[in-house]
Amino acid sequence: MLRSVTPVSVLSFAFISTILATNVMAMAPKRIGRTSVEPIKISFLLTNDIHGHIAPKLTYLGTIARQLRQSPEYSSGKAGLLILDSGDQFQGTLLSNFDEGASLFNTFNEIGYDAIVPGNHDYDFGPLGWLYDRVTPGDTSSDPREVIKSLASMARFPLLSANTYYRNSILAGGRRIELDDQCRPSGETPAAPLDFTAAKRPEFLKPFTIVKRAGVRVALIGLDNKSTASSTTKENVSDLCFRDEVSEYLEIRRDLDGKADLFVILIHNGDTDKNFEGSEITRKINAAIPNGVHLMAAGHTHFVHNANVGGVRVIQDGANGKNYGRVDLYFDPATRTANTEKTDSAAGISIDDQTCDQQKAPFACKQLKLPLSSHPGIDRIVEGASAAIAPLAKKKLATASAIIRSHRIDESPLANLLTDALRKISKAQVALMNTGGIRAPLQAGEVLYENLFEVLPFQNQAVILNELPWETLRAALISAIRTCGRYGTLAQSGLRIRFSRDCSGAGGEIDLNAKLLHVSTLDGEVLLDSETGKEASGSMTIRVATLDFIASGGSGFSMFSGAKINGTLGITRELIAESLAETVPELSPKTDERFTNTIQSK
Repeated sequence: MLRSVTPVSVLSFAFISTILATNVMAMAPKRIGRTSVEPIKISFLLTNDIHGHIAPKLTYLGTIARQLRQSPEYSSGKAGLLILDSGDQFQGTLLSNFDEGASLFNTFNEIGYDAIVPGNHDYDFGPLGWLYDRVTPGDTSSDPREVIKSLASMARFPLLSANTYYRNSILAGGRRIELDDQCRPSGETPAAPLDFTAAKRPEFLKPFTIVKRAGVRVALIGLDNKSTASSTTKENVSDLCFRDEVSEYLEIRRDLDGKADLFVILIHNGDTDKNFEGSEITRKINAAIPNGVHLMAAGHTHFVHNANVGGVRVIQDGANGKNYGRVDLYFDPATRTANTEKTDSAAGISIDDQTCDQQKAPFACKQLKLPLSSHPGIDRIVEGASAAIAPLAKKKLATASAIIRSHRIDESPLANLLTDALRKISKAQVALMNTGGIRAPLQAGEVLYENLFEVLPFQNQAVILNELPWETLRAALISAIRTCGRYGTLAQSGLRIRFSRDCSGAGGEIDLNAKLLHVSTLDGEVLLDSETGKEASGSMTIRVATLDFIASGGSGFSMFSGAKINGTLGITRELIAESLAETVPELSPKTDERFTNTIQSK
């Protein structure tokens, strides 16, 4: 006979069960500082294209980073902080170029950067020696990347670039083939696909790094611009190639699947107001791997943008160390996914010691204590570097009656001044310079050597082409008039040029229908006239002075490749500085209609 369970027995059983459950819960490990449903914030401070502008802004960026790290949220480990840069760090000012980036990298060490991607201008420097940017016969060093290797060795952070390879290490079907500078077959399509699995990257670069912040694994993947080789000192990267950014990232991303929680791209590429290459790269990645990237830290174009591409922020912060970006990503530890709907982002936040833009970055401003104090470690770096360059930097060259500006695609007073000086120095018929190499205006007042240096920071050599065929010059001028912003035009002295170009429907790219209407020399010789049909004979040659960068086909002017160089005069900037110092002239912002678009002039 079965015994029935009395109510007292039921109560006793329930009581015992409650006690056991309580003890089990007491013995379970406790979560300290957060519950399982709390998202984890990972913050990013972003810079790009600083171009050697250390003072005064970076000293305050260092203070911002220090304040955040010392705040309870980050110091407790509840949230994480990373600081990243997207290329072109140290080429651009006398302060930085004089010690070939050492002061800039020491500043990055002081701030505590976590990773950077090199930009195209990080390869401008070749062997050590601030006025030497490529290996030449008789040099003490034969290493075309001695400077960037030296900087990498002193950095407390990695230099990342997954898509930079030694060309001869990439095989197809087990054999070596000829590749172009974007790691593509330069001849016939090989029977087997290119094999990158055993390909080698330069030893000073890492493809990626994974760092852990607040328990979250963050993968940082570097991508250099695939066009790097055509926008730097060509000789310094002749053995390298730069693979398509999307193809490289997708392979790296698949290899890292399950090994990281958040995926961040540092890329020396980005958007402009008319071209959206950075966003398009993000879009292609999203299409191939949903949730494949969570943040793109962009650079190269010098624009400020804060694009949202399918929940992924594509951030760029202008140039020259004036601004920074801030992004807060949120990671859900329960679902192990990023909550992109919670992302906070701001681009182009002015680095100011007195104020913070509450409208642009309210989430970032509320964590700062203003006014910002100067960062003593960075101040010491700047003081030492400034003392070293002072005798050279303060040399007076001229006086400017007003600000003298350049323009990317139109005639400008600064481009005229520089090309006129080069033509005078070289005694050539025509002088040519790429407007993309003119990096800053001349301000009104005294023009010192350090001011000219910011205008022409590159060590481009002035070269003479004694017998440049008219057909080559004509092809270059046609390319020069077509640009609507995709690339810079050719500034020139010695010619009078009229053309028609309509950029209204070009979307910031090129006008393929642009027409070269008239070209004549200063003494009146007509080289081309569309109305009369007159044109110089194909056998005609012209004595041209230009930059070695242009003579090697740089900045997209490939028609110059292979042109015979008859002489090298020296570094263009130094030649112009010497010429100005002889008379210390007064400069004015005048143009003379030497490069006239008839459509715009109507």
